[in-house]
Amino acid sequence: MKQKTLLERIQEIQAEADALIDRRVEELRAETKFSIPPPVLRQELEGKARGCPCKQAAALLEEKK
Repeated sequence: MKQKTLLERIQEIQAEADALIDRRVEELRAETKFSIPPPVLRQELEGKARGCPCKQAAALLEEKK
C-alpha cells in the first residue's frame, strides 16, 4: 500500500476541518433559530483563529474542552 504524500494528508485534514466548521455553523444557526446566514456565522468563527481551516477547527475543539 502506497503511503500518502504530505499534500494528500494536508488536503484530507483541511476537508475534515472544513466539515467540523460547517457542523458548528449549523449548530449556531439552530441556536439562533436560523436567523443568521451561514456565511456570517462562518466569518465569525474564522475570526477567532486567522489562517487556514485547520487553525479554525483547532480553536473550535479547544473551546469544547
